[in-house]
Amino acid sequence: MNQRLTVILSVILGLLLMGIWLYIVDFDAMLVILKQVKILFIFPLGACFILIYFLRSLRWKIILSPVEKITITESFHLCMTNYFVNFLIPVHAGEVAKSYLLKKMKGTPISKSLWTVYLDKVSDLLPVFLLVVATPFLTKQINNAIYLASTILLLVLLFLIFSLMFFIHKKDKALSCSERIFFFLPGKFKIQLRNSMSLFLDGLSSIPRLSSRLLEITGLTLLALIVHSFFMWLFFYAFGISLPVLTVFVGYLLLNASFILPAPPGFAGSLELIFIFIFSYLYGYDKNIVSAVAASSHVVTAILFGLIGFWSIAHIGTKLSTVLKIESENRMSL
Repeated sequence: MNQRLTVILSVILGLLLMGIWLYIVDFDAMLVILKQVKILFIFPLGACFILIYFLRSLRWKIILSPVEKITITESFHLCMTNYFVNFLIPVHAGEVAKSYLLKKMKGTPISKSLWTVYLDKVSDLLPVFLLVVATPFLTKQINNAIYLASTILLLVLLFLIFSLMFFIHKKDKALSCSERIFFFLPGKFKIQLRNSMSLFLDGLSSIPRLSSRLLEITGLTLLALIVHSFFMWLFFYAFGISLPVLTVFVGYLLLNASFILPAPPGFAGSLELIFIFIFSYLYGYDKNIVSAVAASSHVVTAILFGLIGFWSIAHIGTKLSTVLKIESENRMSL
């Protein structure tokens, strides 16, 4: 019942956000702009898309190495299944499913791999430091909101890093804190939470073994950031807009960080509004052009996620319905 209510509410949220987006843009003007897009850009865009997630898959393979040795092909398909599910259900549902599918493929205990998924997500936020460094060099026309956004994101990243260090070095206190925070849960769920938290903390003991590969992890994160920024730049260029390097770089960092927020299925409406906030409100570009870029990038990424996601699910030897069922049944009972 709770699952159904969540789906219904998220769909309603998506429709509401789509309505807001369509209200604030000139739909006819946006359609005219969409007709001017250079279709041939779809090929370099597709190549960039695959390269981005190949680099992220390689990073997770390295992070996972103290726990399990897998091939880059296996890592790619597991990660793409994760990203596809997260695109469909933007509440990080794919993270749980990825650990379960790894167990299905390799027999790796979930308690040993779940922390690697957490660390992989933290790695995605590492470029926030670059956002903070870049902020003082932005032009004076940029709204002060970007300073506030960069500060908030930095605080989130520092909190995640601090939490990770706390979990590693203060296991007993971490367990005690989790019990106090969720004191309102029934006894059965408290036991499940403690067991899940204990297994997760045990897995974190493998992190020190990654210290020698920190440079590789950071390098792959930055390289993926560069390629993804170029991916965004190409979308704007396909509409005849050549964004300054710093603009597209900071714009992507803000867009990427926004994905930690709750969103409706498929990011319907939310992605378009975030694009408008970043590139129209903060940077001053025409909202109809920005909306055309956002809508086209949304469609292209949805198609690519769908095609590669279903291919990856088939390669793993399962079905999308099975993956969604795993996520639904086991997210609270790890």
